[in-house]
Amino acid sequence: MPTTDPAADPAHQEIIDAYVAYWDARFAANSGIPNPQDPALARYATGRQLEAVIAETQENLDAGRALQPSPDPVNFRRVTVVSVDGDSAVVQECFIDDGQVIESATGRVLNDTVATHSVQADLLRVDGQWRVSAATLIQRWEGVAGCALATS
Repeated sequence: MPTTDPAADPAHQEIIDAYVAYWDARFAANSGIPNPQDPALARYATGRQLEAVIAETQENLDAGRALQPSPDPVNFRRVTVVSVDGDSAVVQECFIDDGQVIESATGRVLNDTVATHSVQADLLRVDGQWRVSAATLIQRWEGVAGCALATS
């Protein structure tokens, strides 16, 4: 898989920034009191991915769940642009998910599992802005493992 030097290719950095912004928007929409109508979701997602993130956020709201950051976050994420073809792009991501799922009403931690994920995502440029149209989990490891241990 090719690696990307964002300083050498600003177009790739724009894609990476939009991809990361999608996950940030998802996390924000699902924090506190989940808001499936958060406009940032539609700003950074489109098509099936937008439908999926709205449904996930609605499910969290209905179930009284929310997301919150880990008290001691690992902060590991590596995103590489795999390909760009006109208004379509593919990225590959390796990240450590250490966010917590909590009970909204009480703050009780329901899930604090740490896992490493390898994700491939498709982005489309819609109205001049990159949006995530699909995100597929390729592999998941318990703890800090797998792609997070690979050298770049």
